[in-house]
Amino acid sequence: MPEVPVSALSFALQKQVESARAAFDRGKPAQAAEQCAKILAEQPACLNVRKLERAALLKLAATRPSGLSKLVQAVSNAPFLLGGSLKLKEEPRLALAHVEKLLRRDPQNIAALGLLGQAAMALDWPETAVFAYEAASDLDHGRPDLLVALSGAYLAAGRAKDAVHAADEALQLQPANADALALHRTASVAVTMAQGKWEQGGDYRGKLADNSQAAKVANRPSPPQP
Repeated sequence: MPEVPVSALSFALQKQVESARAAFDRGKPAQAAEQCAKILAEQPACLNVRKLERAALLKLAATRPSGLSKLVQAVSNAPFLLGGSLKLKEEPRLALAHVEKLLRRDPQNIAALGLLGQAAMALDWPETAVFAYEAASDLDHGRPDLLVALSGAYLAAGRAKDAVHAADEALQLQPANADALALHRTASVAVTMAQGKWEQGGDYRGKLADNSQAAKVANRPSPPQP
């Protein structure tokens, strides 16, 4: 199932989206998040609703006093992460459901965001994967693995320039990262092709092989780290 814009939702769901946005604008993030969750239960491929839900959840999280310690949070979140990881390859939709539950409890959980990105890639939702990996990278700028995953998601979404930039950032942190090098090479070729400057000379088959390798990297799940 491809990603779905709000305009492609049923009339009833579009009205619910309008209601959720209105609740968010009125300063009622809890109501907005609840409505978004109901919409996503019916149409999980709608990225705009997922973005609105995250904005509402982050606003809610900012108003809550810190409760459990990080250690206790990690222990309580572990079953959700494990359940999502186990279901990722065979049943990505179930993995998605596990991850959504966790992110609704803790929207800043980097491991859960990483699993969301992997589930989205498995479901062929590249822009949703970009959204997840961008959020995770924003929370931890020093993770080359997240930047590599983000680069792969950008490439899958047809955003080659962004893929080059993310791979560059990963290589600044880890110059010998083979996955980042492969993605950087393939994304750079894609940029050149898009600009109409594909060189006539050179090893054409070699470039295609690089592209195939980068595609494998982009879809290779890397276990998220807390």
